[in-house]
Amino acid sequence: MKLYIGGKWSSSWTMRGWLACKLSGLPFDTETIFLSREDSKAKLQAVSPTGRIPVLLHDGQRITDTWAIAEYLWEIAPRSAIWPPDLRARTAARMVAGEMHGHFHELRYTLQMNLVKRWPIANGIPSNAKLLGKPGVQEQVDRVQQIWRSARAEWGGDGPYLFGDRFCFADAMYAPMASRFRTYSVPLDPVSAAYVEACLDHPFVVEWIKGAEDQARELGWDAVAAWP
Repeated sequence: MKLYIGGKWSSSWTMRGWLACKLSGLPFDTETIFLSREDSKAKLQAVSPTGRIPVLLHDGQRITDTWAIAEYLWEIAPRSAIWPPDLRARTAARMVAGEMHGHFHELRYTLQMNLVKRWPIANGIPSNAKLLGKPGVQEQVDRVQQIWRSARAEWGGDGPYLFGDRFCFADAMYAPMASRFRTYSVPLDPVSAAYVEACLDHPFVVEWIKGAEDQARELGWDAVAAWP
């Protein structure tokens, strides 16, 4: 099993695909394709019919799209942590993960993921405050927090994650968003702030972030932190 990924500091969809692979418990290898190099397009075309990553190769099959990767892994490892074991909780987890998969375009485009970047704060206000004022952004920040509060209230119980004490693919789908909120110092309600901390402290997420930081040191921290 081999997963093609992008640069760890900014490739949010490959982060989600990688987390799905980790949650499956199955062994896999990764290969990185940096997306801003002269040979990037050719390398992408060689492995991905869509020209996008992540792409999972397994048993002669090529799986594109992060959601399809997670569902494929769930089919071959149905007892894994990808989805909650309870049907009702699993359905709810798919619903909230699906909303992340198909929505929040303005928020994702405006507050682009960069795991090694931090926007400075002056007088208690992030220097990028104007970004939060762009059309649709604050409304989508509010909707994300509403999703988190509702999931935590109905399914979280005593655990720190959206569906209890086990990190699942719904959490993996929101992990890049949690990182954005930290990067851009987005004001959050107490429940959402606690969830961000729990999500970013999960060992799989910590491992990915460490990989991003290692890449930044190898490629040049200032250059990586400057984009996006």
